[in-house]
Amino acid sequence: MRRWPLIGLVAAATIVPPATAGAQTPGVREVSASERGVIPLQTRIRYTTMVVLPESEEILDVICGDKDFWIVSSTQNIAHIKPAKESAATNLNLVTKSGAIYSFLLTEKAAPPDLKVYIDGGNVSPTAKPKYYSAAQVEALELQLAEARTTQRETERRAEEASATFRQDYPSRLQFVYGSLKYEKPFLVRSVWHDGQFTYLKSDATELPALYEVKDGKPALLNFQVREGTYVVPKVLDRAYLALGSQRLNFEQQGR
Repeated sequence: MRRWPLIGLVAAATIVPPATAGAQTPGVREVSASERGVIPLQTRIRYTTMVVLPESEEILDVICGDKDFWIVSSTQNIAHIKPAKESAATNLNLVTKSGAIYSFLLTEKAAPPDLKVYIDGGNVSPTAKPKYYSAAQVEALELQLAEARTTQRETERRAEEASATFRQDYPSRLQFVYGSLKYEKPFLVRSVWHDGQFTYLKSDATELPALYEVKDGKPALLNFQVREGTYVVPKVLDRAYLALGSQRLNFEQQGR
C-alpha cells in the first residue's frame, strides 16, 4: 500500500481561513443618536477618535467641558477628539447648523479606544432654521454692530459740525439790500432780505397779498410760502412788488 507524506496534511491543517466580510473592524462602530441621549466615547492618550456626523450636518460650535486636557477640532460634519491626560473625563456637545445638538461623554482609559465612530442622526430632529450660532458668527456680528455704531457716531458728529458751522456762518450771508420800506397798511412789511438762495419778507399783514417779480419791465406772478409771518420766496429777487387789490408795494435791490 502506498503511503502519502504527512507534511502535506500538516500544511493543510495550519491554513487560516480568510476573515468574513461581515467582521467589524476593532475601534470602528456606528451609534444611533437621540435628542436626549448621551453617547459614551472611549478614548486613549496618544490616539485620536474621529466622530462622523451625518453628511447633512455641519458643525458650527464645539462645547467641551474641559478644554485644558482635551483637544477637540471640527470641520464640516467631522470632529476629532484627543485626550491630553490619562484617566481624564469630560463631556462634549457638538452644535450643528441645523440646530441639532449631539452630546458625548468622553473618558480616557487604557482599554482599546474608539477610533472612528459613525453617528446615525435618524432620531435627532433638526429645526427648520438654525437656532444656534458659532462663536465666530457671533463675533463677526458684534464687529459689524460696532462698526455700524462707529459710523453712526461719525455721521452724527459731522452733522453737528455742519449745523454749527451753518449757524455760525448764516448771519454773515444775510443781505439787507432792499432799503427801508414804509410800514403801512395793508402790507405792513417790516423788512426784506435774502441769503443768497431765498428772499424773505417779514410782514404783520392779516391778508395775504400777491407777489410779482419784474423782469425786463414785465411782471410775473410768483409762488411763495408763509412761515410765521415771513414770506419765503425760493429765489433771490432783484425787483418785485406786492399787490393787494389796487394797492402795490415796490421793492428792489439798492445799488444795482
